Amino acid sequence: MRVEVIETMPSFERLEQDWNAVYDADPDAQLFMSHRWLAGWLAWLSGPWFILAAKASEAPDAPYVAFLPLRISVKTSEIPFHNELNMAGNFAADYTGILCRPGFEPQAIPAFARQLKQMNWARFNLENARISETRYRLLMAHFPKANFQISQVSRVGKVDSIDNALCPFAALPPDWNAYLDGLSANTRQKIRRLLKQLEASGEYRITVATPETIERDLDTLLRFWEIKWTPRKGDLVHTLVRSNRAMLTRSFKSDLLYLPTLWHGDRPLAALATLVDRRKRAFLFYMTGRDETYDGPPPGVILHAHSIRYAIENGFTEYDFLRGNEPYKYSFGVKERRIRCTVIGTKNGRNIGGKIDRRTVAAALKEATELHQARKLAQAERGYRQILEVEPGNADAIHRLGQLLTTNGNHTAARRMFKTLTSVRPDAYKGWLCLAQSCEALSQHLDAAAAYREVVKLRPDLADGFNGLGRMLHKLDRIEEFDAAMDLVFERDRQAGERNGRVLGRRAAATAEAGSLAH
Repeated sequence: MRVEVIETMPSFERLEQDWNAVYDADPDAQLFMSHRWLAGWLAWLSGPWFILAAKASEAPDAPYVAFLPLRISVKTSEIPFHNELNMAGNFAADYTGILCRPGFEPQAIPAFARQLKQMNWARFNLENARISETRYRLLMAHFPKANFQISQVSRVGKVDSIDNALCPFAALPPDWNAYLDGLSANTRQKIRRLLKQLEASGEYRITVATPETIERDLDTLLRFWEIKWTPRKGDLVHTLVRSNRAMLTRSFKSDLLYLPTLWHGDRPLAALATLVDRRKRAFLFYMTGRDETYDGPPPGVILHAHSIRYAIENGFTEYDFLRGNEPYKYSFGVKERRIRCTVIGTKNGRNIGGKIDRRTVAAALKEATELHQARKLAQAERGYRQILEVEPGNADAIHRLGQLLTTNGNHTAARRMFKTLTSVRPDAYKGWLCLAQSCEALSQHLDAAAAYREVVKLRPDLADGFNGLGRMLHKLDRIEEFDAAMDLVFERDRQAGERNGRVLGRRAAATAEAGSLAH
């Protein structure tokens, strides 16, 4: 079994044909693991993601048989920094999992586990996993409790007691009346009455989103949803609205979204977003929003009944209510499936291998810089050093660590950092300037003068370079070299046609300062 790591969109896009073949063969596959849905979601993500892709053998042309999409982030709440793995679909997918051809689970899933244990992470959140018992056991066998901390996360809401690990779904027969016959008499009569009222009355109508109306219909859906959930979710609701808008917009463009809106005249009453999996012939109810001030026929029941009837008429075989065992779902003749939320953690809370994952260096640098700016110098220093363990040539980390060491008065260590920086970025004047200042702080005047000369060459319009060079030549009792150095700079600029007034002004000021030092 050969496992490849896919981490760019072009590489992922090239997998489409192989991915679809595995998806179609996998009885556990569901929309949030489809290539089309993931393509839209992964392209929107700002943070790093990767996909473990298993081939049937080591042969380069062997077929792919399994995929595991993941995201990785860096956590900085504790020192040292550590990484967390999440399923790639979080936090938009109600389901995640492992895609695999039947019969290859005993080889592919252990291969994924072995690959994961070679990576750098401290916590793996196997969240919302719609995964068979067989696949789950194959995976967990490689993370024994003797070596890892294993915990099951409850998804029961503290406010409403809804269990979001329970997922009701209705198996759809080929005929609408056959579906209604499977419901309770009360529900069956209610649905027929409501749909008849809808169709017979000129007051109510249902529209379905088109390219011309999608923005309006999403606005309706998300506005109603935001009004309902803001009291409970607070400021988080704005992030969720933004994320849902992006996902649903991309899903619509990929022909994966069915979005009906119920109207009373020109007043929108409710909208219902359902994701459409044509490969597996499934409708997946994702979210709804309704006007809570409306007092009339129940919009939610009407839109669900409308959508189920549409699904049956178009050959779909399942209507999935996704996460949550809200009581109203059970009136639609559902069964249940349970998803898993398992956390796998290292015993010491630190990354496997002791280093941060290279994919998260940019995020780690941002966090370390914010700690630095907040004057949390010890934490920032540890963060910078963790980055340099992974990328010894990271110029930004070298520079900022050097600045931090200077702040702490450790000029010897700072000098080493800035010396390294000048080898990494020899054409950047800031590294030379910082090196010169560190050497000057250590009274290493000759080395400081050499570094200041580089600053003058790279930035002849910068007063600090001229002034510093003048100071060092004075300290070395070699002030006569100052004019010669300035003449070389001036001649270079003249030949390049860059007779810049600022350069001449800087030179004159520095010459005057050097002259005053000589006296």
